[in-house]
Amino acid sequence: MVNNSKYLIAFCLMLVTSGLWAQSNSKFSPLQRDIEITRVTLENFLKKWDGEPLLNSIQHATGAYKAGAGVEFNIEAPNSRIFLDGRIAWSSHKDKTLLDTFYDAEIVNLQKNRLKMSISKFLEDFSSYLPQIKSNEIVSFVFNVKDLPAKKTEQPDTSPNENLRTYQITFSLSGADLETIKSTEMNRNEIENSIKTATK
Repeated sequence: MVNNSKYLIAFCLMLVTSGLWAQSNSKFSPLQRDIEITRVTLENFLKKWDGEPLLNSIQHATGAYKAGAGVEFNIEAPNSRIFLDGRIAWSSHKDKTLLDTFYDAEIVNLQKNRLKMSISKFLEDFSSYLPQIKSNEIVSFVFNVKDLPAKKTEQPDTSPNENLRTYQITFSLSGADLETIKSTEMNRNEIENSIKTATK
């Protein structure tokens, strides 16, 4: 189940927190607990990802359940800017040219493939953490990808190819497929083949 001990401490802290929450909240939901445990584990997993480098800077994740629909995890994953040179300061105009040059169609496609690979690996290692949902409901992982402004106080400039690297990509699978992953020894390639992908 857990192949990497670097997540164990965060998980233990989540269990302690969840236990205290359960004692102090009579309306505590096991579903909400499992969503929060999954959210924290997912966020840490992506931030500490040690596979093929992601071309995204993982910021934070949220999770929510809607009856009849399922569980959706939203991950803010802006385009990474740590490439080509090692500058700390970025200007809002000149560096858009670098982003336009780097994030061509081939790189954006690679970016999407690596995001899917990371979710497949997450499901391989941590599927037992995911909340129990109905077989006809969906668990989805939604990545929001865009440029960040050079400074928090300014609006990002637009550039000719910015729309190519500004998108939302969703990886989803049914509750039935999730149950199969939990109950069998599916490898990452098999898991990846069961995931549906939608981009907008």
